[in-house]
Amino acid sequence: MAADYACLTIDPTNPDGPRIEVVFPAAYTTRLFKYAPVDFENLRSAKYVLENTQRIFFGVRAFNEGGWCFSGRPREWFLKERIVVPFPHDKVFVVYINPRMQVYECRAEFIAEDDPLAPIDWQTRFRGLTWKSIF
Repeated sequence: MAADYACLTIDPTNPDGPRIEVVFPAAYTTRLFKYAPVDFENLRSAKYVLENTQRIFFGVRAFNEGGWCFSGRPREWFLKERIVVPFPHDKVFVVYINPRMQVYECRAEFIAEDDPLAPIDWQTRFRGLTWKSIF
């Protein structure tokens, strides 16, 4: 049986504090492995974004309190099975995390007009910006 995988990242509730563990649940990664092999391979991009976060947004889900969206730009990603290409300039990779600090979705999204490190329409999709990298 697969195990959960933990990754250290910025604490969205205390960005200046120590890094915390965010978990990729085994049920999620196993489902991707079985049914979405390209998405499974792109978990590498998700890990990269969590370790090199550029933006953190809060208020992700309309019907549940909490949740965050971490965004960043990996150097490369899987476009198709066994085909790795540079990450496109018109997209940002996002990782969605629930209040229990578990990843439940990750994918590439088009960039916002006002911020190339934020996903499109972030102002209406999320309640706000929690943290922004200065590097």
